[in-house]
Amino acid sequence: MTLSSISMRISTTVMLLLCSFSLHPQSVSLQTTTQEHLDTEPWWPTQSNLPLTAFAGSSACTRCHKEELSTTSMQRAAVLANGATFLNGKPIQSFSSKPLIYSVTRTPTGIDYTVSDGPHHLSHKLDWILGAGDLGHTFLYQVDDRWYQSMVTFYTAPSALDITTGLELDPTNHLPTALGQLLSPEDTRRCFNCHTVHSTTSQGFNPLHAEAGLGCEACHGPGLAHTKQMSSNTAPHPNLSNIFNPAKLSPADSNDFCGACHRSFADATESIASIGRASTAVVRFQPYRLEESRCWRETQDARLTCVACHNPHQPLSKDPASYDKHCLQCHSTSATAATHAGNVCPKATSQCTTCHMPKVNIASMHGSFSDHYIRVVHPNDAFPQ
Repeated sequence: MTLSSISMRISTTVMLLLCSFSLHPQSVSLQTTTQEHLDTEPWWPTQSNLPLTAFAGSSACTRCHKEELSTTSMQRAAVLANGATFLNGKPIQSFSSKPLIYSVTRTPTGIDYTVSDGPHHLSHKLDWILGAGDLGHTFLYQVDDRWYQSMVTFYTAPSALDITTGLELDPTNHLPTALGQLLSPEDTRRCFNCHTVHSTTSQGFNPLHAEAGLGCEACHGPGLAHTKQMSSNTAPHPNLSNIFNPAKLSPADSNDFCGACHRSFADATESIASIGRASTAVVRFQPYRLEESRCWRETQDARLTCVACHNPHQPLSKDPASYDKHCLQCHSTSATAATHAGNVCPKATSQCTTCHMPKVNIASMHGSFSDHYIRVVHPNDAFPQ
């Protein structure tokens, strides 16, 4: 480790510790960034320093784990453009900012993404579609070995194109700039690392080798050694250490594990500090918001991790009542809550999340997110940041 990297690590640690004091007086435990986990753990989501030959692919897991391979949003996090189904055979041309008009059209050779200013137009074949479609799909395309993010995104609720969240459209831009934003190599890898498996390995970045969506090895790490061991007739009691089991992580590390893509507390704190402000958009960072909750800060209880309420092997439940049993593990007078009995809600015993994890609408994304900052919400309360 160089002197400069040591200095940077100390600076990061000091900043996070100060943030811990300023944001959470009751909890001063040091938070860990995703990069620090990547530097120290044998496996962590988005890790990219292992050989491609160590991976088996999700299809190799079906022999023993069929029940865990249901189609989830994570598994639909990315798809090659030729496999996209959201067009349903129809062109989409529903966004314009004069003089610019955008369209996305399926053709016999793929999907064309086009911007026109009237007399002129520019098109590119799309390469990848990112996003499971619960909120929408953003497009990536490649020009001269450089990757671009589309200026517009398809949003599911209005079934229409609109400006991609975080981008700003300037109608005076020339067509190549109006079509999309050039991504840096680092940002390109980050996009693929959180939407695909093994797009970056020890051999470098190569999305042609990527498994589309987040399959088994996105969380459990390279599985070839494990699948070979489990298939061996000479190993009646295989050593399961050949596969990573996130269930064995501590509560704090478990949240950080999901936060590698959904933003851990430390990662979100760094991002907010870098821009000097927060907005309602931070509700997208569920692990960060969860650890803002008083019940987490005071206990760091395993009943308050991401996977305590969400089974990563099952589709996300959108029924508020389905989460009541998790809330009542603590907020109940029953014996099961005795080890950490939270206050019993005086208002209701069902659909807890509708009050204590309110939906927050993000207008630019044409959708809403459940705020995982669990709290008592009073009428006219300002959004807590």
